[in-house]
This record gives sequence, C-alpha cells and structure tokens, in this order.
Amino acid sequence: MSHATTVNSNHNIASTLTLLNVALACIVTGFLIGGVFITRDIIEISHLHSQIIQIETFDAATATFFDKYGGLPGDLLAVSAQRAGLAAGDGTPGNSDGDGKISPCSLGWQWNLGCETALFWGQLATAELLPDTFSADNHLYDRRLDQASILNAYLPESPVDSGLYVTVWNTDVAQESPAPRLPYGNYYEISRIEGIKEGKMIDNSNALTPLQARAIDEKMDDGVPLAGRVIVNGNAHWPKEAWGTLAKPGPDNCVAPDLSYNSYEYFKANRPLCHLAIAFKCCAVQKDDY
Repeated sequence: MSHATTVNSNHNIASTLTLLNVALACIVTGFLIGGVFITRDIIEISHLHSQIIQIETFDAATATFFDKYGGLPGDLLAVSAQRAGLAAGDGTPGNSDGDGKISPCSLGWQWNLGCETALFWGQLATAELLPDTFSADNHLYDRRLDQASILNAYLPESPVDSGLYVTVWNTDVAQESPAPRLPYGNYYEISRIEGIKEGKMIDNSNALTPLQARAIDEKMDDGVPLAGRVIVNGNAHWPKEAWGTLAKPGPDNCVAPDLSYNSYEYFKANRPLCHLAIAFKCCAVQKDDY
C-alpha cells in the first residue's frame, strides 16, 4: 500500500470519526433540550394539579365551616362570628350580614378587597381550617404589592405562578349589566393582582394561558370556557358593566371565536390571556334567594 493510500485512509477514518462525534454531540444536545422541555412540562403539570387541589381544599374548608357555624366564612352573621371568637364586621350590608353572598363593604364594586371578601380567608384560618394564616383585618388601605409578603398576609397565592392569587366574590343580581353575566353565586377567582388603590385590587386579567385555563377546566369541569362551574371571567367596565361578566370571544382573546379555549396556536396558547372564575361547591346560593 502506498503512502498516499494510507494517508487517504487515515483521513477518511478521521473524517468519519469527526462526523460521528458531531452526530453524537447533536444527539446529546437533543436529549438535553428535550429533557429541559419534559422537565418544564412536568413542573407545569404539577403546578396545575396543585392549583386544583388548592381549590378543592378551600371547598372542603368552606363546607366544614358552614356546617360548624351555620354560615359562610366572611358572610357569617356578626353576632354568630363574635360568639365563636371570630373576627367580624358590624352586620351592615356586605359586612358580616349573613345573606349568603361573599360581598365587599357596602355591597360595592366586587373587586374591593375588604369586609367579607377579606374576612373569608381570615375566618377560615382562625377556625384552623386552612394550613396558612391570613389576617382577619377587613379594611385594607392603599398598598404597593410589589412586596409580595404584604398581599400574602391577606390572600392565598396560586401555585401556578408568582403574582397570581385566589380571591372570592359573588355575582350580585342587584348590579345590573348589559353584558352577559356568570350565573348568580359565589366564586373563587384566579387572577394576577398588582396592588391595592382606594380599596380596590389593581388587577391584571392576563393571569393564565389558554392552555393552563383549559387544563384546569377539563380536570374540574367540562372544558368549556363559557359554561359550567369553571368559567372564563371577562373584563368589566365599571360602572356600565357589573363584575362577573363572561369573557368576550375573539381571535386574540382567551376564548376563541368558536367559543373554545384559544389553545391551538402556539403564541396565543402560551400567552397569559385568561382569568378563571370557579363556582363554590359548597352552599350554593340560587337566583331565587337573592
């Protein structure tokens, strides 16, 4: 064998090894990238599962409270709450009045955090029905909530993402609205809260992605965004529209024009476009009770 043939053979072997190394590196990189995405998906599924468990925990705690004290947390009649050693309002409308609705002070704008909407969590915690401790202070002043620890004292944080919290409110028939409304009753809300000003929570409705909202809806309900127990809540324009309006369908909204979750195009499916309202299981208030 000539020297030239040997050199060419060695060169071919070296080239083959180089290609194998490159291919192996690509395979390893692919596995690493795939592993990152798989890990991310596992974490996402875990967070969504934790969110569902959290709501179920609140439901169970509320039902136990109702059976023990004869009223809903926050809404429990002031005299009954005081007798049980629980913080209470003064019994005026929206302030421990026992009407079966979780309401803000003076039955005002539902996005107020105060009176029954704040007492709800404080009373559950005081009754030792939640693992966390929440302040029973039912009158909040303006606060900058870029300091997460401030709001954590009043509301439970959603396990889905930082900055997401679970609040409670009701759709009150007394607040007329031209927009389609959620069914009357008490609801949990998963929403992004950025502050409190003049007693109202500064809300950014872009809380959950359509994929996240759909996953929660499918596990807890029917997977339909504008029907059932889990409903996509819309942006109400106060005072023309009451709080608790259904989300408006649109090509760039949480709810697609065909009334399904907008979860099929990647950039829409993974953008935070939704906030969910989840009806109480316990002690539902019927329309005729209002």
